[in-house]
Amino acid sequence: MRLLAWELRKIWRPGILAAILLLGAVYYWMFPEFYIEYFCNGPASQAQFQLASEWVAEYGPTLEPEERAELDGQLAEEIQAFAQQIAGIPEAAAAGLTDYETFDQFREDYLNNARDGGDQADMDMEYLLSRVYGGTNWYVIRELEQTMDTYDTQDEHLALVISNREEQGDPEAMILREKQLAEPERAHGLLPFSVKESTREYGRDLAVWCVLSIVLLLCPTLVRDRLRRTRAMQWTSRRGRSVLTTQMAAALCSALVLTAVNLVAYAIPFLAQEPLRFRDCGLGGIWEWSSPWFDWTYGTYLVVLAGLILALSLAAAGLTMFLSQYSGSYIAMLLKALPLFAAVGAALGSWLLDQPFCFRRLWEGGPWVPRGTEAAVAAGLLAVSIVLCVLTCRRQRKRELL
Repeated sequence: MRLLAWELRKIWRPGILAAILLLGAVYYWMFPEFYIEYFCNGPASQAQFQLASEWVAEYGPTLEPEERAELDGQLAEEIQAFAQQIAGIPEAAAAGLTDYETFDQFREDYLNNARDGGDQADMDMEYLLSRVYGGTNWYVIRELEQTMDTYDTQDEHLALVISNREEQGDPEAMILREKQLAEPERAHGLLPFSVKESTREYGRDLAVWCVLSIVLLLCPTLVRDRLRRTRAMQWTSRRGRSVLTTQMAAALCSALVLTAVNLVAYAIPFLAQEPLRFRDCGLGGIWEWSSPWFDWTYGTYLVVLAGLILALSLAAAGLTMFLSQYSGSYIAMLLKALPLFAAVGAALGSWLLDQPFCFRRLWEGGPWVPRGTEAAVAAGLLAVSIVLCVLTCRRQRKRELL
């Protein structure tokens, strides 16, 4: 146990931790922060998030037909509120815009005239439209109307999707799954599109960072021992002969701890956007995203993504230690670490977290990915890394010290 504690101290060096912390702050500012600052990217997405939050609180994770009927009354209330709000905008009153119908017609006429005139914008008109958009609930009304229209035509749309898949000769499993997703309890879910998209992009960036931080933390460990010629001193005792096994265990424990810290650090700003309002919603629903293979709720899906990132991180740790064992200098290890990060983090990590467990192709125009491939790939990579570490430890025990 004391040997394990010593090896952990060798891994968690203040200089390495400071570098990881600094690089992590820069990486977060450059990539994932965008999906927190613009969690609902644009006023239309914000309106959708607002409406979905209200409906989930009132109706639950799905919108049933009898609940859909109540939206007509909500639309009438929003239109009435719009009339009161637009009355407080002097520019709109001067243009004779007093209610939603007149403004909608005014807007449509302006856009049609601008299109016919070669898309030449009138700055005064653009300013007026912007004042109304920002000073009223126009986006809420617009999103409410579009949601109601999508809901009312959803059966026809889903039937067309199934028909197209049959005509294209897609796998039978996908066609059967589309038919299941067309059932009301799955088709009428209330998970907003913006939440799905932000989860996807944020998760991809998190996976890349987890791999990068682990490679940076672990790659110097065994190289440092080789450069300082500590192996001969370790092998002078029976316990020291198996020190590599302890070092591998320390590396996996460190990777586990660092991944947990990364997950918590990234979860805090993410959960502050209140996506867990929709934790009981299914992954499908009114606002399409992709076709999920499993009937998970959004809350379950987040847990699965965390498990997928953890498996990828531990696999990266095992591969890093394996390569570090066969590196005679920091430059040699760096030349191995860079392609390792590019392959496991930037390439595989981004691919695994790109709408995982949904209908997707292996590449653009390529074959369809079978159900559960992401979990199989992550588990397979983890198993390979562990096997390589075990074989390396066994081989080292049989070697003569040079």
